Amino acid sequence: MINTVTLNPAVDRILYLNRVQKNITNRTRSGVKTVGGKGTHVSMNLAILGIPSRAFGLAYGETGQYILRELEACGVETRFVYSPDRESRTNTLLIEDDHTCTTIAERGVTPTDSEIAALVSELRNAVADGDSLVLSGDASNFPDPTIYNRICRELRGRRLRVFLDASGETLREGLRESPYLIKPNLDELSALCGRSLESDGDVLSAIEDLAPYRIEVVAVSLGARGAIVKTPEGVFRAHPPEVEVCNTVGCGDCFLSGLLYGLESRLTSAQALAFATAVSSATAASPLSVGFDRGYAERLLPLCRVERLA
Repeated sequence: MINTVTLNPAVDRILYLNRVQKNITNRTRSGVKTVGGKGTHVSMNLAILGIPSRAFGLAYGETGQYILRELEACGVETRFVYSPDRESRTNTLLIEDDHTCTTIAERGVTPTDSEIAALVSELRNAVADGDSLVLSGDASNFPDPTIYNRICRELRGRRLRVFLDASGETLREGLRESPYLIKPNLDELSALCGRSLESDGDVLSAIEDLAPYRIEVVAVSLGARGAIVKTPEGVFRAHPPEVEVCNTVGCGDCFLSGLLYGLESRLTSAQALAFATAVSSATAASPLSVGFDRGYAERLLPLCRVERLA
């Protein structure tokens, strides 16, 4: 079973407009409301692909209720710790005609010690030996960047495959747990290794620097340029097809969902990477930050090119 953890879920309010201008009233052309949060996105995307998952996290107030309803409407089993007293965050995303995205993100609720303990207890009671555990998001509402380390330690001994998609200090600390997979984007990998990464060779060198952490899969998202992924089968470069981009929010989460699908379906590394690239590209053509047209993704799949680098 795949278990996702979202410590700081949100509602994404996505507004489309011609161009953001300072010091004047900006009028939007259209808008949509959807669930935000990286782990919740993974669970919802997996549901589209017919892969069941359990979603764990922290939810608050009416916003939290909306998040839970949307997850359950997708058929996702929810194991959130819920409190009515405070309010989960709302993010506002401004998408301009040139696809520039400006995100105004609330910090989110800082959970109490008892809420954290309750979440850890839910995980201990539900996660089984051999499961996959997706720890996703930078947990910016937590003062302690080692929260994912704590979760891993609490579940140690269950032979879990841990998928870590985080940034900043949360990612840096999480590496100490030797997760099965990490999925940094180019900026996150650059910050991690402390140098600018301009070429594919630079990315490969940075991946080699992570060898002491014994991470089996390092998936580096390059945005519109695709991805470079190191697996036990080799190192691969994905080249995405051209699509009419609506917005790129959530593409990285969908890419991770595609990799998970490929691994659960026992595809080869190259096949899983091609599939992840197809569903991520389909997401870029959607006005939402989560979800995609599966039929469109399947039509894009033959157009996704994967080459072996090593």
